[in-house]
Amino acid sequence: MRHPIDPLGLVVRPLYTEPRVAVLPADHRLAGKEAVALFDLAAEHLLQDPGQVPGWRAVATELRTGRPAVPVFLSVEEKLEHVAAGRGVIFLPLSVMTFYTRPDIAYVPVPDLAPNEVSLAWPADRQVPLAEEFALLAAQ
Repeated sequence: MRHPIDPLGLVVRPLYTEPRVAVLPADHRLAGKEAVALFDLAAEHLLQDPGQVPGWRAVATELRTGRPAVPVFLSVEEKLEHVAAGRGVIFLPLSVMTFYTRPDIAYVPVPDLAPNEVSLAWPADRQVPLAEEFALLAAQ
């Protein structure tokens, strides 16, 4: 699972972290840059929960001026359609970029954005004899 999560009632074992990228329309003023700072995107409309983007609340101007409603998306593809249409931006883990290449969107690294953490989790109240061993092997 990808963080942030509510760990209540779970055993959580971290596996790895990966950088995040900003997903922008291909014709965006920052598309094609080698990298951008989170502050460079502060005036953009975020098409996801601000709690999913560390540091966003500190820089986002829309959170101070009245955030437009964000539709509920059921898939990454839906999010990408909205970005391509110029309705806003999203942030995704770098690995997602390799699965969703499209000519109408651009991925730009955001080095000052905390990396995305990936963990294994299972219910804390269930005895899962091989879970700890599997978690150790998966982390290697």
